[in-house]
Amino acid sequence: MMTKNLWYKVENEDQIITPALFVYPDRIKKNIESMIRISGANQRLIPHVKTYKMQAVVKMQMEYGIKQFKCATLGELQMLISCGVDHILLAIQPTKEKMLRFLEAQVKHPKISFSTLVDNEASLDLFSELAFAQNQKINLWVDINNGMNRTGIIPEKAVDLYMKLMMHPKIIAKGLHIYDGHIRPPLLEERIKKCDAAFESVKKLIKTIKERGGEVPEHITGGSPSFYPHAQREHNLLSPGTTLLWDLGYQRIWKEAPFQHAAVLVTRLISKPSDNIYCFDLGHKALASEMPLPRVKIFGLEEAIHKGQSEEHLIVEYKKENNFKIGDLFYAIPYHICPTVAKYSMAYTVRDKKLGSFWEIEARDYQFGAL
Repeated sequence: MMTKNLWYKVENEDQIITPALFVYPDRIKKNIESMIRISGANQRLIPHVKTYKMQAVVKMQMEYGIKQFKCATLGELQMLISCGVDHILLAIQPTKEKMLRFLEAQVKHPKISFSTLVDNEASLDLFSELAFAQNQKINLWVDINNGMNRTGIIPEKAVDLYMKLMMHPKIIAKGLHIYDGHIRPPLLEERIKKCDAAFESVKKLIKTIKERGGEVPEHITGGSPSFYPHAQREHNLLSPGTTLLWDLGYQRIWKEAPFQHAAVLVTRLISKPSDNIYCFDLGHKALASEMPLPRVKIFGLEEAIHKGQSEEHLIVEYKKENNFKIGDLFYAIPYHICPTVAKYSMAYTVRDKKLGSFWEIEARDYQFGAL
């Protein structure tokens, strides 16, 4: 059944070359407001920019008083530098070549505070060597693994590493970084319960550090799925990311979330190769393909069966009677917006159902250009 609220549609559809990405600034603003309302204060937020990768979205948040951000690539770091934010956390433990660029950024942009992560003594020794060689100090957060098993050090082994940071003449121990993206129960009560249970080991770690004479100035907690549970704590920072554009994947996890979809893909029907089979120009190059099918919901084709996707094509089966014609424009929301945005160099803005200017997606590349 066709969605009744056609908020995503534009009036000048004949101008659109597909596939394309639309963003809706008014909806993004409402999402920023919801993000601040949940956190209780803009100073608690250190949002991750990996979802949108656009200066325009960062600057919208800065207008609301959000001045510190997380990123995962040097391209994203460079984009944040260009925005003039107060603090940038490179939220991935750097290897040597990345740490050298990180230190270069610190020298060239002294008004910005830079920090990054560490989860083992070998990396800490490398950072120490580079800090002494370049006579710089490095702000480090100890990355904690409290159950996700992707990166980080388990809390029981983190005390010695944190104390070593505190005693190092060239290292500033910022605190703890805890990302628990593995906690995704769709029921809010269960999500809070699991989040709190996983956080117990972090609380014990903080207590042990204090008992040994250390101090944990701050700790950064969670991402988007655990944003609300961590917002109920005190004295912690929060780092949601997908909350600003939203997608179907997180909507399934957090059904009662106040966030609105603020990014849409547009695609055209390009072929009807067989009875009930429809081909759209929404292949791997235009839509993140790491998820199982369906990877997108096409408005007006909610009951279609998604049969396959290749580089340029998305094939669906739809048996209901219709009058679809080759060239018809369709709107769609992906299940995973973050890697989908990275496939585009720019996005159309849509205001009052009209196409506006393009927003460049400056941080879609991994590489770090001239500072």
